Amino acid sequence: MSKTNKSNTSKEDKFSYLFDTYYQKLYNYSYKVIKEINLAEELVQETFIKLWENFEQVKDSERSIESFLITTLKNKIIDDYRKKQTREKHTNLYALNTPIETQINREWELAQRIEEIYTTLEQKTSDIFKLSRDKGLTYKEISEQKEISIKTVELHISKALKTFKKGLKDYF
Repeated sequence: MSKTNKSNTSKEDKFSYLFDTYYQKLYNYSYKVIKEINLAEELVQETFIKLWENFEQVKDSERSIESFLITTLKNKIIDDYRKKQTREKHTNLYALNTPIETQINREWELAQRIEEIYTTLEQKTSDIFKLSRDKGLTYKEISEQKEISIKTVELHISKALKTFKKGLKDYF
């Protein structure tokens, strides 16, 4: 095997690992900001294409790569919004009262803060809270699925709500 083939395989392996590691997180951020499944997926894919194209220029550390991915995705979201804004402006549909960058930055920060708060919760509390809020399950359904009492579900939900209320006080 030639050196080029070996380094290409290494690049592909590293890229595959990064894709598997960061795709879902980037997709979640993107979807929370733009609320369109297909567009969120498309912008995340474009972000990874840009990583592939600039792979050699990005510093080889997890933090640098994650920062590159987040910044690239954020810029793609802003660019997409600007394109839409220009189209809407030309068709005179409506004008925004607040600058889009400020709004996207705020939503982005909020989405990141929510993810950070989830990581501070005990795993069981986080799982139960996600079942309640993301999946829309009732306390009874969660208690049956997790084989715990409804009171235990209530305790975990209450604990999560207190943590979120405290962690998000600057956003409301």
